[in-house]
Amino acid sequence: MKRFFASSSRFIVGTVLVSILVAATVLRDDLFELRKNFEIFGALYEEIAINYVDDVRPQPFMRAGIDAMLSQLDPYTHYFDEADMVDMQLMQRRKIGTVGLNVGLRGGRLTVLAPENNAAAYRQGIRTGDIILQIGETPTDNVTVEEAYELLMGQPRTTVEVLVQRGAELSPRVFVLPRALPRSQNVSYSGYLGPDSTAGLAYLKLDIFGDRSAREVKRALRNMDRVNPLKGIVLDLRGNPGGILGEAVDIVELFVPKGSLVVSTRTRVDNAVQEFKTDADPLFPEVPMVVLIDRYSASASEIVAGALQDYDRAVIMGETSFGKGLVQITRPLPHNTLLKLTVSHYYLPTGRTIQSFELNSASARVAVPTLTSFVTAGKRPVRGGAGVEPDRRIVVEPSSELESVLLQESAYFLFADLWVDRHCAAAANAGAPGTVANTPVSGANTPGVGATISKPLDQNCLAQSGATFDEFREWLPQSGIQLVTDSELMLTRLESEFALSNYHVQSEMNSLKSALLAQKTARLGTLRPNIDRRIEEEIRSRLLSEKDQNTQLVASDTWIAEALQLVRDSGAVGRILN
Repeated sequence: MKRFFASSSRFIVGTVLVSILVAATVLRDDLFELRKNFEIFGALYEEIAINYVDDVRPQPFMRAGIDAMLSQLDPYTHYFDEADMVDMQLMQRRKIGTVGLNVGLRGGRLTVLAPENNAAAYRQGIRTGDIILQIGETPTDNVTVEEAYELLMGQPRTTVEVLVQRGAELSPRVFVLPRALPRSQNVSYSGYLGPDSTAGLAYLKLDIFGDRSAREVKRALRNMDRVNPLKGIVLDLRGNPGGILGEAVDIVELFVPKGSLVVSTRTRVDNAVQEFKTDADPLFPEVPMVVLIDRYSASASEIVAGALQDYDRAVIMGETSFGKGLVQITRPLPHNTLLKLTVSHYYLPTGRTIQSFELNSASARVAVPTLTSFVTAGKRPVRGGAGVEPDRRIVVEPSSELESVLLQESAYFLFADLWVDRHCAAAANAGAPGTVANTPVSGANTPGVGATISKPLDQNCLAQSGATFDEFREWLPQSGIQLVTDSELMLTRLESEFALSNYHVQSEMNSLKSALLAQKTARLGTLRPNIDRRIEEEIRSRLLSEKDQNTQLVASDTWIAEALQLVRDSGAVGRILN
């Protein structure tokens, strides 16, 4: 027996030594390749910068090389040069508005990347992977990422026109994007649901996982619990793009037992696993809970929703989430520059990853498993590799073609400015509460839009806003907004093909155009409820405080109403989770 243990020990020691030698050899080979290619890159850069036939600007030339290298990786790895850092600091100090787009160079083209904080641009119809061809009057052929951000930024409540190419579509799309200030708070709304606050049904909207977001969530829930003990919680993570990983762990900690694994991360180094567990007793261990997510809930949002789902602690309701299972850190670089770098995958308590697509290039590969089945703590089936899939799915009716065009042209945004200026002037002194002063509105060539709104505003005019549709329909033909649908574009291309082929069908084509126009006009009338709702939301945003706006939005939100109906029935929540 002793001889067996001795031989086994020698075998283990020998195996370890071999592993160390192999690892050292691999590391030495990697370092050799790194040094070799760095020397080649440096020599090439120096040779071109010094001896090229024309002057080469070193900084933009180097930046082009960096952007080209990073385009071979995932969409979340990004380099910030000194100008970027200065711009970010200036934007924070000067309160510059943004459209909420995350862009980068992919294959040498300015491309829309993952969603940012509850960005209106994404809700308006811009999608990850769209190619930006033009910003305002500036083509993006030779525009850097930094220049693109500068073009997209501007004074809050102004707009910028963006020309976008999507996939293999024949014609580019035009979006008129409103600019807004970045949010300063993480929790945009908290309060009781339903007419009776004593029912203790809490609702909380978390927009981003920023610094102190867990404290904001904890404070809001504890304050409501002190007034009326909570009997149900609805946590709204729709449109939340994520943020700080530790904040997600601290939020899950409020609802699951102490010592519970929330998420683990794994790097490229074998067995380099870091686990994040709760280290305090939960404040609300048994209160029935519903978490709302949508297709824009990403990263830390998915960690919270996925962990609560894996522990059967909350019913996840809504749409399948975005699917971002990669972790980034920031690394300071010389000369006040910065690299945001993807360093690991994260895995939920069941062991599943939610990364929903595979990123491959000749340079790097971010491996993603195929859809794999897992089971929760209560043996419910869940899947990995496809975002967080809801327990209770809410079917979202796709917007009609006409609605999509109205949205991407910012028709509601532009009309609301005109309507408020026309109907909500009060006989008060300038500068009184409710005044919108010297607010430029730009975008379309719209009568009345492009001037400044400087009259004091009367909130009582909200009572008139239910009768806006007819005025909106009269305004549209004069607004300069082109409500061109895909069907009309197809008809125009068909007309061109007929003309090139010498087919004489102009009268038939005119009849088709007239029929399309008549049906489009009629369809606009059928969309009246949706159009009225959109316009009223825009009008409220100009007249009410953010808190009052959110109160009205919560009261009219059908997703929240469905979550309320479920969370007030603890038996129904239990049946789903068990």
